[in-house]
Amino acid sequence: MTRFQRELSGELGAFWQQHAKDELAKVKADLDSGEITIDEAGIARNCIGRALMDDLLEKLLLVTDKADSAATRAAREAEVKADLESYRASRKAPSAEELAEMRAAFGKGAKVVDIITGEKIQL
Repeated sequence: MTRFQRELSGELGAFWQQHAKDELAKVKADLDSGEITIDEAGIARNCIGRALMDDLLEKLLLVTDKADSAATRAAREAEVKADLESYRASRKAPSAEELAEMRAAFGKGAKVVDIITGEKIQL
């Protein structure tokens, strides 16, 4: 059971239950106003066209049966994969200023690793 489900059930008290109900009302309003959209494939997207994250998707699924959780998650994974590939492809070597900042933060002689690209920088 997720935290939100526990809130909505009242398990965490009346305050959190009301808060959860208010959140569902906001999600419903966002869906009705077009801030959240669901395409023909059932993929739920936010106002800037990105596939919803799991926390918001969970709430959306409680207010509509038109969204497809598996399709939305698959679309989000594809978006994240594309974003990471774009980041890796456009990554440049650190500038002198960035190297100086890294030395100040980690110390001279430290090895810094970009966890997205795997690039190792010896300071």
